[in-house]
Amino acid sequence: MNKTVIIFFIIAFNLVPVFGVLYYNWQPFEAFWFFWVETLIVACFNCIRIVFSQSSQQPALNTTQPLTYNINKGIKYLLIRIGIFIFYSIFIIVFIGFVANTNTDKGNVLGTILFQNKFFNLSLLISIVSQGYYLVFYFFRNGAFITARPDSYAAIFDSRQLVIHIAVVIGALGGIFITKNTSFSNYSNTFIISLLCICKCAAELFNYKAAATIQQS
Repeated sequence: MNKTVIIFFIIAFNLVPVFGVLYYNWQPFEAFWFFWVETLIVACFNCIRIVFSQSSQQPALNTTQPLTYNINKGIKYLLIRIGIFIFYSIFIIVFIGFVANTNTDKGNVLGTILFQNKFFNLSLLISIVSQGYYLVFYFFRNGAFITARPDSYAAIFDSRQLVIHIAVVIGALGGIFITKNTSFSNYSNTFIISLLCICKCAAELFNYKAAATIQQS
C-alpha cells in the first residue's frame, strides 16, 4: 500500500471521534472509551504477532526447520494487557463517563459500553478490519514474521496508552478552564476530543515513520 494512502487512513481513522462529536453528540467518554477499547484490539493482534514471530536471522523461511510458536509469551502478554485494560476501564467509566460527563443523560455511557451505540460499534469494526489487514499483509504475506522478534510487540505500556493518559489530564484541565473562564463553555467537549485525536494521530504517525525506517534499514 502506498505510504500516502496509509498516512491518509491513519489521519482519517483518528478523526472518527471528532466526526462523532459533530454529528452523533459524542461526549469525551465515547472518544476515550473508543480509543481505549482499540488498545485492547491492538493487543489481541499483537498477541498473534508474538506467537508467530520467528526471530530468524535469515529473511527467507527455512523449510527444513519447523516453525516455533511463542504461545506462553503471547498468552502472558495478553493477560497482562487485559488486566491493565480492566483496571483503567474502571477509571474511565467512573470519572470520565459519569463524574465528569456534562450530559445529563448517563444512559449514553451504558449504551456505549453495552455496544448499543451503532456509530461506536461501526468504528470498532473498522478498527478490527484494519488491524486484520495489517496483520495479514504486513506481517504474514510480506514475510515480516520470519525476522520479527516477539519482544518487539510485547511492550506492556506503549505510546498509545501514554497518549491517552496525557490527553486525559491535559484535556480535563483544559476543559475545566474553558468552562469556567471563557465564553466558549459549549466547546469544552470538542476541545478535549480534538486534543485526544491530535495527540494520538501524531503518536501513530511517528510510530509508522519509525517502523518504516527500520524496515528500510
